Amino acid sequence: MKPLIYFSYGMTKCGTTLAYHMVSEALAQAGAEQHRLPAHLIGPNKKLNFGSHFSEDQADELWQVVKSIGHPIVIKTHTRPDPAVVKLMQDGRAIAHACYRDPRDMALSMLDHGQRARAAGNPAFSEIVTLEDAKNGIRNQCDSLTAWLRLPNVLPLNFEDIAFDMPGTVQRLLDQLQISGDPAKIAAKVLDGRFTQFNKGRPKRHKTEMSTQDNREFACEFAPFLSRLLDEQHTLPTYGNIPLPPPYELRDSV
Repeated sequence: MKPLIYFSYGMTKCGTTLAYHMVSEALAQAGAEQHRLPAHLIGPNKKLNFGSHFSEDQADELWQVVKSIGHPIVIKTHTRPDPAVVKLMQDGRAIAHACYRDPRDMALSMLDHGQRARAAGNPAFSEIVTLEDAKNGIRNQCDSLTAWLRLPNVLPLNFEDIAFDMPGTVQRLLDQLQISGDPAKIAAKVLDGRFTQFNKGRPKRHKTEMSTQDNREFACEFAPFLSRLLDEQHTLPTYGNIPLPPPYELRDSV
């Protein structure tokens, strides 16, 4: 394996941590130990490499660090790609996956997290009290997802596959990385003691947990997202030549 930066991007509550660990474990089992990167580049998170924004100098330093390690390193992120990251992707020094989910299910999961956060006195997600709060938190992320999917070598991953077809998802990641591995063994290791932020673990929650009116309002507002990325046939290509919606503008789609 050659040096490579692997960005694990995901929208909120879309299984990004789980997908990150799939890549990390796949690489580790293939002999690519996942080293901790310098804190000034990826933050002080002690559980995984988590990146936010990268300036051109930081991206260059990140590449030099990964090049010195000599094999792929995965970094989790929830932000849209900065120009320096876009350059890494276009130059072939980085690849990525992009995790997404039905916005209705994202909203329900965000509500659950908000309730737990308020009960525990934690600030993260505590502001999510209503579906409208959750909707506000989802809007800008549609632009971020589109930005990632427009880049080369980005593997789109639907939450339903990440959470409920782990071996199949692992195999897609192995194919993208062009390495061999046992998908069942990798998936079992990921589930064995890994921190994945798994919530209720039920597919398509909105069908039973969201009112008809709320369902209709979400479907109307996020129509471009739902029609292009979440069709019932679930036929989004593995990666490349992705049928994307135009840059997401909520004012035009409400």
